[in-house]
Amino acid sequence: PREEMRETRQELTRTRVIDKVKSHKKSKNNFDFEIEKLKEKLLDSNLSHKSFNRILKTIDILQSASIAEGFLNVGDQAPDFTLTNTFGKEIKLSEAVKKGKVVLNFFRGGWCPYCYLELRALQKKYSLIKEGGAQIISVTPDNIDECKRTISRNQLQFDILSDKGNKVAEKYRLISKPEERDHNSLLDIGLEHAIDSGDISYQLPVPGIFVIDEWMTVRFAYQDPDYKKRVNMNLLLDCLRLI
Repeated sequence: PREEMRETRQELTRTRVIDKVKSHKKSKNNFDFEIEKLKEKLLDSNLSHKSFNRILKTIDILQSASIAEGFLNVGDQAPDFTLTNTFGKEIKLSEAVKKGKVVLNFFRGGWCPYCYLELRALQKKYSLIKEGGAQIISVTPDNIDECKRTISRNQLQFDILSDKGNKVAEKYRLISKPEERDHNSLLDIGLEHAIDSGDISYQLPVPGIFVIDEWMTVRFAYQDPDYKKRVNMNLLLDCLRLI
C-alpha cells in the first residue's frame, strides 16, 4: 500500500507540473531558451519518472541562477530581522551580534539531504566556531515542529529559526521577487517536501552562509544556486580567525 501511495503521489505531482507547463508556456518570465526547451521535454509522455525529476532539478538550478547577480556580498549591510526559535524565544539579529559574530546559515529544509549534511558539518565545527567568538543561527522556511525535528535528528546545539514565507530569505536576496519569477514555479510544485514541512511561500531559498559582525556588516558570504554545492567549512573557519 505504501508503494502504491508513493506512486500515486508521484503521478499527481507529475500531472500538476504538466498542467502548469501547459498553462504557463507562453507566460512572460525570465526563463531563458534552455529552460523553455526543458519545459517542452516535460510534456513527453514516455519520459521516465527519474528523467522527469532530473529535468526538474536542472530547471531549479537555472531559475535560481537568474537571481545570482543580486546576491548579498562582503561589505554589504546585513538586513536586520526578528524570528522565533524552537523554544518560542524571539531572536533579533542586531541583538545577537552584540554577543559576538553570527554565522548565519540559510537552508532549504530538514527534508533536504544536502542541507542536513551541511548542518551536521556546522555542528562538527561548533566548538571551533564558538572559540572564534562566533555563534551559529540557521534559518529555514520549515515550520517550528519541523525545526525541532531537524535539531533532534542532527543533534544540533544551535538555533534554527522558522522563516515563514521566506520573508527573511528574500531580504537576503536568496529568493526572487514575485515580479521576477513565476510565484507558482514548476520546481516549487515538484518539491512538495517543502510544502509538507510548512513552507507556505512555494519557493525555496538558495542555500547560503554569511558571517555578520557587530556592526551588522557582511564579512563573509557564500551562496550557490546549485543547492548541491556547499561552503568549505575550513574556509569559513579561516574567515572567522581573520575577522
